[in-house]
Amino acid sequence: MNASAFSITRRLTLILTMALVGLFFGVGTLSAQEGGADAKAAEKEETSHTLRIASLAPKGSSWMKSFEAAKRTIAKESGGKIKLKFYAGGVMGDESAMVRKMRTGQLDGAAVTSVGLGHIDEKLLVLQLPLTFKNYKELDYVRDKMSGTFQGILGAKGFRLLTWGDVGFNYLFTQTPVKKPSDLRQTKPWVWDTDPVTKEVMKAAKINAVALGVPDVLSSLQTGVINTFLNSPYGAVALQWYTQAKFVTNLRLAVVIGGVIISEKSLEKLSENQRKIVLDAFEKEGKVLLSQIRKDNAQAIKTIGKSGIKTVEPTDMKAWTAMAEEARKRLTGKLFPKELVDEMYGHLKDVR
Repeated sequence: MNASAFSITRRLTLILTMALVGLFFGVGTLSAQEGGADAKAAEKEETSHTLRIASLAPKGSSWMKSFEAAKRTIAKESGGKIKLKFYAGGVMGDESAMVRKMRTGQLDGAAVTSVGLGHIDEKLLVLQLPLTFKNYKELDYVRDKMSGTFQGILGAKGFRLLTWGDVGFNYLFTQTPVKKPSDLRQTKPWVWDTDPVTKEVMKAAKINAVALGVPDVLSSLQTGVINTFLNSPYGAVALQWYTQAKFVTNLRLAVVIGGVIISEKSLEKLSENQRKIVLDAFEKEGKVLLSQIRKDNAQAIKTIGKSGIKTVEPTDMKAWTAMAEEARKRLTGKLFPKELVDEMYGHLKDVR
């Protein structure tokens, strides 16, 4: 081999060697980057979180039992990395306070009624229009058909629905018999101070109701500030309000829905797997809760009957219907977009 050929061979060998070294270190760097990404993902997966959730529901109620079951499932499935801390019985304030604390980060979630949902967006209260649903079959069908609509409304405000949770159908509990809407004018009815729907119903019936927060209702019944209230049978028993009533009007005035909601910011702190664990657990327990609450309401009706409270059959259904229709007219276009109301009644027509 002459000197020129030897020189060319050396140069080629050097180039190939440098290429191989570069390839080796390039692969090593890429591998390190991938390893770093995997480590970050694993680190997020391993991060511990405590989700703080408040409710007006008292300890020992079916709502809280369901939440405790979800808590155990989530702890088990997450290997103890996700803990749930519940604040029951309204210790975090009423539902408006709960929503406010979720927005400021003091709470991650809350189990609320339709009133609490309304503090996020009042359009969510559309299901509580009076005399809309006759039974749970109608409610379940319409709510299922509108689930995307409701999740979209919540998502636009930075929240996610974990599961629905009914309170049940509202009945009138009174100290004197109430058979027709005009009878209510002789009473001192309570209206939730942050419930725009029931306020409009009272206005439609030309009734001056006393606006109070839920924590103040029992003491106000005991002192005579109010003597009439709306609640589901189970809600009346669980909160002990039924002890201050003598009559109940046998009319399902409205359904009070509810749900467990969580802020999107709190969900974003969880890994993808952790989010799935939380969502799956609440979806599963939510179905159990709906079934149980309906059983509880049926049992509560028996408890109320045994307590001596007398059932009053409503009369003049034309007047009750007119009151409900007037309230719907007042609220449509003002609180609820017409297309939302039309969507609900369209689905309701399909199931009837």
